[in-house]
Amino acid sequence: MSSLKKQIQKEKQQLASLQAPNQLEDRLRVALETKDRKKSNKTKVIWKFAVAIIFFSILISYNYQGLAYYGKKIIGFDNVDVISDTLQDLNEMGNGQSINESITLENGITFTVNGVMVDDNQLILYYTVTSESSNLDDAELDYTPIKLSGFLTNSHMNSGAANLNEDNSTEKGTYSFEPPNGFAKELTLHFQMSDKTLTFDYDPNKAMGASLKQRIDQRMHSDNGYVDFKMITASPTATVIRGATTKEMIDQNLFDKIELVADGNKKEQMGSGYSSKWTGGYQFEIRFDALPTDVSHLEVRSDVSEDRIEIIAD
Repeated sequence: MSSLKKQIQKEKQQLASLQAPNQLEDRLRVALETKDRKKSNKTKVIWKFAVAIIFFSILISYNYQGLAYYGKKIIGFDNVDVISDTLQDLNEMGNGQSINESITLENGITFTVNGVMVDDNQLILYYTVTSESSNLDDAELDYTPIKLSGFLTNSHMNSGAANLNEDNSTEKGTYSFEPPNGFAKELTLHFQMSDKTLTFDYDPNKAMGASLKQRIDQRMHSDNGYVDFKMITASPTATVIRGATTKEMIDQNLFDKIELVADGNKKEQMGSGYSSKWTGGYQFEIRFDALPTDVSHLEVRSDVSEDRIEIIAD
C-alpha cells in the first residue's frame, strides 16, 4: 500500500473513532440539571438538538482537512487509455468532483463536463463529447475549450488528450487548465469557436493542494548557455519545474534533455512550454509525472551538462 493510500486510510479511521471530549458531556449534564425540570418537552428537544449541533461542530472542526480531502469518483473513465495511471489512481480514491453538466454547441455537438480534479499545479477537466451525426473525426469541427473563468480566475487550457470511439460519435478525455482561485465556487467554460459558455458549481475545499513547494535557485551550465532552475511544485497530479534560460538553449530542444530523478527512478516527462520575458531571455516550465509521497532523494540532470541539481538530499 502506498504512503498516500495509508494516509487516507488513517484519516478514515480517525474520523470513525472520533469522540467528543469527556468534559463536554459533564458540562452539558450539569447545565441541563440546573434548568427547571418542569420545562416542556419542547425545551428538552431543543437542548438535545443543541447537543447534537455542538458535537457535530467539534467533529467538523477537528477533522476538517480529512473531510475536505475526499471527493467523488468521476464515472466512465476507467478504460480511457490516454489518462495516466496517476490520474486513474487518484480518481479511484475519490479525489475528483463529479459535475455532469452539458451544453449543446452551434454545430449540434454536446459537450459534457463529467468532473474535475484540482491541485496546486492544474485543474484536470474530465469531459465527454457526443454527436448524433457521428462526425467527430471531421477536421472542420472545433469544440475545443480555451479557458475557465470565475472569481479572480482566468485559467487557460494547457493541454488535452482523448479517445474517439469506432463510429466517431463519442469522445472521452481530459483537458488541463491552470488552477482556479481558491475562493472560486463557480467556474465558466469558454470555447474556441463558440460564444456559448457552460457554468458549473465547483468546491475549492476539495482541491488537493501540493505535497512540495520549494525554491531551487540553482544554475546548470552547458557549452552553449545555461539553465536557471527557480521553483518546483509537486502535487498529486503532476510535478512542475519552472525556471529561465537563453535562446540558444531553447534552440537545442532543451526540455527533451532534462530529467527529473526520484530515488534513482526517472519520472516521465508529461510536457513543457516556454515564453519570452520582457526583460530578455525565456521562462519555461517542465511537467513530470507525480512524485512518490515518500521520496528521499530528488535531482535534475541532463546530458547537455555535467552539473546535477540536487533538490532533496538523503
